[in-house]
Amino acid sequence: MYKTQNIDGLEAVAGVNPEKLVECHGHFRAASCINCGASHEADDVKASMLDKGEAPLCNKCGSLVKPNIVFFGEVMPRLFSDMVHFDVAATDLVLVLGTSLKVAPVASIPDWVKSDVPRVLINREIAGTFSEDRDVFLEGDCDESVRKICNMVGWGKELDQLYSDTHSK
Repeated sequence: MYKTQNIDGLEAVAGVNPEKLVECHGHFRAASCINCGASHEADDVKASMLDKGEAPLCNKCGSLVKPNIVFFGEVMPRLFSDMVHFDVAATDLVLVLGTSLKVAPVASIPDWVKSDVPRVLINREIAGTFSEDRDVFLEGDCDESVRKICNMVGWGKELDQLYSDTHSK
C-alpha cells in the first residue's frame, strides 16, 4: 500500500490505484458533517467557505461540515489503522520522498519496519531517523531524483509515457 500524508489528492490525480492508496490524513475530494456524518459535495463546501465566507452547514442536522481531512488531534482513518501493521510486516523496501518526517504517526512508519529492510530517502535534507550509515539518502529534488533512478534502471521511456498520458487528459 502507498501511504501519503498529503491532503491535496495528487496521488489520485496521478493515477495511483485507490485500492492501493491510504491517504492517512484524508483529502479534499469529499466533505462530511461533523455530527451525523452525512456526505456533502466538496465543491459546495468550498464555495460556502471561499465564495460566501460562511461555515458550511449540514442539510440534514444543521451541524458543521468539513472536508474529509484529519485535523490535529482527530482520529486517523480506519483504513490507516487496519493496514499499517500488516503493511509494515510485509514491507521489503521503504521509499520516502519529500518530507520533514515530523508529523506523527506517519513519520514513525519507516522506524517500524524490520532492521534488514532497506530504507531510501529522496529529499532536500536528511530527515527523521534516516542516517547515511544505515540508509540510502539521495539529496536533491524529488522529481529529478526519481527521473534519474528511472533512467538508471531503464524505465525512462515508460516514465515519459506515463507523464505524457497523465498530462494529455
